[in-house]
Amino acid sequence: MIHRISSLPRLAGAAAGAALLALGAIQAHATEAPAHSAVTHVSGGRYGDVAVTRPIGAMRGFTVLFSAGQHWNADDQTRADALAHHGALVVGVDKERYATNLAAIKTETCHKLYSDAEALSHQLERQEASSQYFAPIAIGSGEGALIAQRMLSQAPANTMAGAVSLDPAATKLDARFAPCPADPTLSRGKGLPGFFEQGVTAVAGATKVSATAGATPHTFAANLSDADKLVVLTAPHLHVASENEEDVSDLPLVELPAAHPTDMLAVVISGDGGWRDLDKTIAEALQKQGISVIGWDALRYFWSEKTPAQTSHDLARVLNTYASRWHAKHIALVGYSFGADVMPFAYNRLPDALREKVSYMSLLGFAPDADFQIRVTGWLGMPASDKALKVQPELAKVPPAIVQCVYGADEKDTICPALANTGIELVKTNGSHHFDGDYNELATKIIEGWKKEIAARG
Repeated sequence: MIHRISSLPRLAGAAAGAALLALGAIQAHATEAPAHSAVTHVSGGRYGDVAVTRPIGAMRGFTVLFSAGQHWNADDQTRADALAHHGALVVGVDKERYATNLAAIKTETCHKLYSDAEALSHQLERQEASSQYFAPIAIGSGEGALIAQRMLSQAPANTMAGAVSLDPAATKLDARFAPCPADPTLSRGKGLPGFFEQGVTAVAGATKVSATAGATPHTFAANLSDADKLVVLTAPHLHVASENEEDVSDLPLVELPAAHPTDMLAVVISGDGGWRDLDKTIAEALQKQGISVIGWDALRYFWSEKTPAQTSHDLARVLNTYASRWHAKHIALVGYSFGADVMPFAYNRLPDALREKVSYMSLLGFAPDADFQIRVTGWLGMPASDKALKVQPELAKVPPAIVQCVYGADEKDTICPALANTGIELVKTNGSHHFDGDYNELATKIIEGWKKEIAARG
């Protein structure tokens, strides 16, 4: 239930022509963009130096655009300007420089291409002071289209927003890119972990158009510029989330109702990496055991700073909505890392009646301090910020019998061992902050502790 504007219908032939006429305003604006776009050149990690084109007006998306040829040139900048006119922050990547940099890395047999886009999106969007986090959209034509496709196909869920492919190359991808396959230990659901738009340019005498990754491509007239084609494919996915106090549609939530539900509801707040690996996999393991789950994407929610009171207010909205909708009598709050750190603050500020319904709180990778805004330094493993709040005084207000603290034997920044002999259940696992990847076992530990507490309550 992370809400996105739906994509345009994927049409071919005459139908595509009608769709393009309807998008005439988009195309007209796209041609005006170059005179207004602000471009800077920055270091882009493994991409090397990149051309960053800032959006015209409010930021509505983050895109990574690969050069059409080997090197970034004026034609590529025209494409970037057109996208910026529709609110995209565009990172222009020199394809040859990127391939050369990847080939120089001798410690990797394959490359997680999506991670380069994700790391840069974190850095640049924080510098842009965007109030909302936008997952990257990979865009390319020719060989760049193949790179964009492979980035999306290998990415964990909720890492890439999607990919746009224009006239993908018929040849194989340059071996220097060597994309890794998707991680089989992480749950990704069915299909690609994001939208996929493909466009092809009509060629005289061609009788059919091949489809890639299951997408029915848009067919474009040959006289339409590549900049306008990319705008048609990308613009419907550039948007700002709307806020609505009347319901919870403004919150970055993922609904995981159990196929055979019990009367148990778990709200899982992710770590600062967003709703992706550990958080998502544990939630789906709970779902399989009859527990309906609401996943809460901390990366998106805490991208702009929140207060404990605001976080608790929004948690109350979630609990009221889904306890009623899914007829839940027992509620567990589960947090991982960043999500664990903020959980006691949110719980303590709930209305009394809602606190009574919370029968369990599982804190995984629980640290001594809680920030209420995502920080770049947090991803780098740096200490909490000067504005961080101490969690132990807040946790002392929570009934210890309902709390479970999970930590890895090799984990250094955890408060769990200090909670011994307080009545809180401590669960020690192998590994460090990711618990050696045994997420199904973690889900089992959560359920066992929760059911024990429910039984104790009678």
